[in-house]
Amino acid sequence: MATIKDVAQLAGVSTATVSRVINQTAWVEPVTRERVEKAMRELNYHRNAAALALAKRSGDMLGLLTGNLADPFFARLARGVEEVSRQEQFRLMVCSGGHDEGMEKAGLDFLINQGCEAIVVHASRLAEKELLRYAAHFPAMVVVNRYIAGMANRCVWLENCEASKKATLHLLEQGHRCIACVTSDLPIIDRRERLEGYRQALAEYGITPDRSWVISVPFNEEGGEHAAHQLLNCGIPFTAAVTFNDVMAAGIMRILHLKGITLPQQLSIVGFDDVVMARYLYPALTTMHYPVERMARCASQLAIQLFKGATQQPCVNSFAAELVVRDSVLPPGSGSKIVKPHKCDRLQI
Repeated sequence: MATIKDVAQLAGVSTATVSRVINQTAWVEPVTRERVEKAMRELNYHRNAAALALAKRSGDMLGLLTGNLADPFFARLARGVEEVSRQEQFRLMVCSGGHDEGMEKAGLDFLINQGCEAIVVHASRLAEKELLRYAAHFPAMVVVNRYIAGMANRCVWLENCEASKKATLHLLEQGHRCIACVTSDLPIIDRRERLEGYRQALAEYGITPDRSWVISVPFNEEGGEHAAHQLLNCGIPFTAAVTFNDVMAAGIMRILHLKGITLPQQLSIVGFDDVVMARYLYPALTTMHYPVERMARCASQLAIQLFKGATQQPCVNSFAAELVVRDSVLPPGSGSKIVKPHKCDRLQI
């Protein structure tokens, strides 16, 4: 018996496109629709009546494509979406994209195949043109944590550059001048924007950071641990570091504690996200509060409104991160440096 995958392969389209043709859940180009219908006839494919009926009843389902739910940041994002789905009495279907382009596309196709039309998408690796193509077919698809000019009214994003600049300026205002930037090793827009904010802040103080000041590692606890070893062994007298997220900061702090480094006397650290663990680290982590739950609620409400046919007004759904000062930052000179000092390349004071 032929399957939807067989039809997709013969027609040269995705299974999501075949699903849209069968269920009539979204517009499909006539030429593409004709190819799909021809493949169905050739394979004698017939959709199960019960499954078809279920698909037509799935309009009250909200889809969420997110990152790794083991990461507390994405757990908070999912919590914000879930809150709105309960309030609006929508069923919620969640799929992880794993920060991988192929997995993100497969996850989005899966949500579509399950009948989701109102969809909140966190996709860090899918190309803009690919997301725009999906958006053209699904008018109730909203992108969170990313700005795309071609669908700006359906994007909810953070001003990453300004947030990273604020974090770095906090360290500079405390007197730090040799500041490491521990960031993601993935080529995602968050990385690019936060690096820009870091460099802008240093530039205001006449500092041009050497490339070796930027440490790129996986943005998880293990990545933070790798970064800590690089901080200890690089030969640069860093007095502070800004990190891509709080879990990386936690990994750094663990290794430095094991090596007998006193925090923040020997190294000040500023995190990013303000997940729950940040306040329970030792010392409690100064960090940038990322309003991800508010952003998730905003994106979910917008997706459901669009699904219900609401007229969308021009809007700017940008959010700002706020500095949360705790105990992980002190002025430099409060303790000995974590490495033997030598010339800090290109450091201008």
